[in-house]
Parts: sequence; C-alpha cells; structure tokens
Amino acid sequence: MRNISLLLLILSFTNCNSQKKTEVNTNSNKPNSDFIGIYEYKTPEVSENHYIMLDIQNGKYTGVYYGTEDNGEHGVLFYANELENLTIEKDKISFDIGTRNLYKTTQMRIVKQQSDLKKDSISDVSKGLLKYSGILLKNEFTLNCASEFGHCWADELNFKKVTE
Repeated sequence: MRNISLLLLILSFTNCNSQKKTEVNTNSNKPNSDFIGIYEYKTPEVSENHYIMLDIQNGKYTGVYYGTEDNGEHGVLFYANELENLTIEKDKISFDIGTRNLYKTTQMRIVKQQSDLKKDSISDVSKGLLKYSGILLKNEFTLNCASEFGHCWADELNFKKVTE
C-alpha cells in the first residue's frame, strides 16, 4: 500500500512538471509541426482580437496576420496580411507586415464564394511597416512591435494557441 501511495505521488509530481511552459525546439532546416496552428491575442473588445495562423508549405513556415488598427472616433478597421520575412529559429520568431488594406469588417471569416470577399470595399490603406519579434514557447509567443508611425496595436502582444 505504501509503494502504491509513493507511485501515485511521483506520477502526480511528474504530471505537474509536464504542464510547465516549455520552449519549442525548432531547427531552421526542418520546421517543427508542433508550432502550426492559430494563435490569438485577446483585446478588451472581442471583435478587435488579433490572430496569427501559422503553417508549413514547401518545407517552410508561412503565416497570415489578422489584425485591427485604430480608426480614431470611428472605431477600428480590419486587415489580413501574409507574414513577410518570417523567421523561426530555436526560441525566437520575427516577421514584418507591410502595406495593409483596411476594411470596415473583419477579414477572418469563412466565405462560400470568392465574390463574397469582393463585397467589402477598402476603407483606407496603412503603409507603415510593422516589425514584430519575440520569444517562442510551445503554445504561445510574446511579440514586440515596432513601427515608425506608431501603428502598433500595442508594444507587446501575448498570443496563445487556440485549442478549441
């Protein structure tokens, strides 16, 4: 009975330690598929949340950033851009987002026909380059944003992997 109690104690301790944040081991020669998925940065207003979708295509990481920009008194505008110059090495991630076509409605949606996307008209264009870099963990990453014109939503954004 004492041995069973000791075994249960060891198993519960091991389980607690395995739930700690662990870094993703990436190799620039071969992408790590554990990192693939959708990541969310939560804002106070759910409709303004930012998302990053990461994937592997032709042996390289690719991604899309779904974000928002402040439109002053008129609320926010939405955009969807590919991640430019995406680099993931060991525990670091970096990418750029260039010119953004800004829309009045979210660009993160499922459409039945390509013509449904054309119904949105561009409200504005944001040309300031956004440079992101940060620390990569197994199910999340923290990004710092730099922009010459102050177009970053926040200086630091913590994205967590969507598991549902």
